[in-house]
Formats: sequence, structure tokens, C-alpha cells
Amino acid sequence: MRDRRLLFFVLFLLFIVTWVFWYHGSRRRTVMPTQKATLSQEKKSVTGSRRKFHPPIIPASSRTNPSPAELRELDRTGTLPALVYIPSGTKSEIFASFRYQGLPLWLSDYYTLSPDKIKPGWIRLTHPISLKEFFSKIDEFPRERTRRIVMYSGDSLDDFARQFSRQTRLPVRTIFEEYFRFSPYIDGGILAGYYRLPYRLSASPALAYLTERSEKEFAKLAKRYLGSYDPATFKRYLIVASIIQKETWHPEEMGRIASVIYNRLRRGMKLQIDATLNYGPWSHKAVTPQRIRTDTSRFNTYRYRGLPPEPLGSVTLDALRAALHPAESDDLYFVKNIYGTHDFAATYAGHLANISRIKAERAHLKRQKELWKDLERNEKR
Repeated sequence: MRDRRLLFFVLFLLFIVTWVFWYHGSRRRTVMPTQKATLSQEKKSVTGSRRKFHPPIIPASSRTNPSPAELRELDRTGTLPALVYIPSGTKSEIFASFRYQGLPLWLSDYYTLSPDKIKPGWIRLTHPISLKEFFSKIDEFPRERTRRIVMYSGDSLDDFARQFSRQTRLPVRTIFEEYFRFSPYIDGGILAGYYRLPYRLSASPALAYLTERSEKEFAKLAKRYLGSYDPATFKRYLIVASIIQKETWHPEEMGRIASVIYNRLRRGMKLQIDATLNYGPWSHKAVTPQRIRTDTSRFNTYRYRGLPPEPLGSVTLDALRAALHPAESDDLYFVKNIYGTHDFAATYAGHLANISRIKAERAHLKRQKELWKDLERNEKR
């Protein structure tokens, strides 16, 4: 009797699994380069998903060979077909990337995806195609030609959006919207570095690609130094790294600047760092005494204790490593010297001595420059 019940249970499970696969196959969605914006909005409101990607509609006449006029209108919805990025890596990593980009995948699609090694690159879908056909012919699609896009270290999201808009002709507002759809950070969610993107692209796959690559690097560092990756916890280190990045481009002194920040925080001292006022549209503006007096935001570390509320901009991996693993020191102060690096001090008296010495060196250097100019004028006479 017991064996019969077990057999019945196994057959029932087999029936359920078979029905699920049949039902899923019969209603399998189609990966299309055309979906109406209204449908995209409806699905977004129903699912509440922040990573659903519904490619814009494109006229049938321009699906295969878009005209130069259409290609110039990159900032208008509906001028580009869907783009899919295939990363280099294992089958699991590729499948995870597809889901991050918003492809309508089910768990069963993982077993449809083959082979294990797939040629990386960008694919442009120019006509409706089922997921099954997409996966079966994934290596047959031509890869898009790409160009280099730079995210400069220390640049705020505002800087990047305007530069990226000039390069791609995508609207700045759309870049901001897609960034916030994919990244959990107000700023600093894209690592500084070089990226390869297609010549013709839309904002959603581009920002998905940039943030996904950055999130992978964040996760690697977090697991190495913190044990796990949680954006809410990692944000503190990203803020510290952004301050370090604003202060110096020299990796050898980043760890020591990080130690100054943490030492001051532990003692309850105000950071009093000019770089924290280089946020948003003021990313590359000189910080004047008047700005320090008038800025009432939480980014003003002369006015408020603790860290700024958000990262200041893009960071390098060196700055992140320094924030996660600072140097061991008793330093509380630093000042930039005439060589572009910094001099550190553990006491305020030592800090004042460094300032006096650097001022004297600058005055001496200025006098030398004036002498050289006088000599050049005399030689010309």
C-alpha cells in the first residue's frame, strides 16, 4: 500500500512538471524589437519590477536598414531596435546578465541556453524572434561594432550624463531615469574606466550594461573585505572612496587619506574636507571660503559631522580598496604640497608646520619662475 502511494505521488509530480513546461512553452513570450510604450508602462505598473526592459517600437520599413535620418534621431523613442549584451563567462553568468537586462526569462530557459561557451558582444534584434530561437541561434547573430566610452574618475553622475548625451545623442533626462532604474546609488554607481558600447544604442541596455559591470566589481570587493555585498552597507565605503578620489589620483596615498577620514570619524571630529562640496553640478567647481560659509547641504563637512549623505561621483578600484582597507596611521590632517601629493600630520601643530613649509616652497618656486622670465626677456633684447 505504501509503495502504491509513493508511486502515485511520483506520477503526480511528473504530471505537474510536464504541465508547467507545456504551459510555459505554449505561452512562451517573444523577444521583439517592437513593443508599445503603453504596454511597457502597464507591465511596469503591474509587476513593479525595476529591471523590466521593453524595447521601443521601430517602424517596419526601418527594421533592417534604418535611414541616416532615423539614425540621427537617437533621442526619440522608437528609432532603435532592441539590444542585448552577451558577457564573457559561464552559462550561469550569461543567464544572470540576461535577467539583469530585463529579458523575459523563466528558469526553464536556462536549460534552453546553449552552448556553455558563447561568443560575447552586442546583438541587435531586427525582427520578432522567440526565446527558443534566440537561444538556439545565439552564436549566429552578428555582433555590433563598438566604440570606447569613458567614465572619468571623480566625475559626478551629472557630468557623465551630459558627456554621454553628447556622445550618443540620448536625452540627459532619459540617461538619469535609466540609471536610477538599475543602480541602487544616487551617484557613484558606475565605476571609472573604459567601456565598449555600440554606435547605435538606446539608454536602457546601455545603462543596464554599465551598472551591471560595476555591480559585479562592487560585489567582488565587498565579498573579499566584508564577507558579503549589501548595497545599503556598501554605500558608506563608496562615499569614503568618492572623497578619496576627489582628493587624489595617486593610488599610493589613497590608503593614508582613508585612514585620516576614519580617524576623524572615530574621534567625532568634523571632516572639514573641501572635496565633499564637489557634488552634483559643482563636481569640478573650485571650493571658495564663501561657498563653505553659504552651502547649507549635508555635503558641507565644515558645517556637519559625519560623512556626506551620498557618494560624490565615480571612483576607481584603487579608491574603493583604500576605503575598504585603509592604511594604519594616527594621521588626522593632510595638505597638498607643491608636487601634487599630500603631506600628513597626526597633530594640528604638525599640520600648521606643513602648511607653513609648503607656503614657503610655493613662494620660492614663484620667485624662481619670475627670475627665469626676466632672463628670457634679457636674452631676447
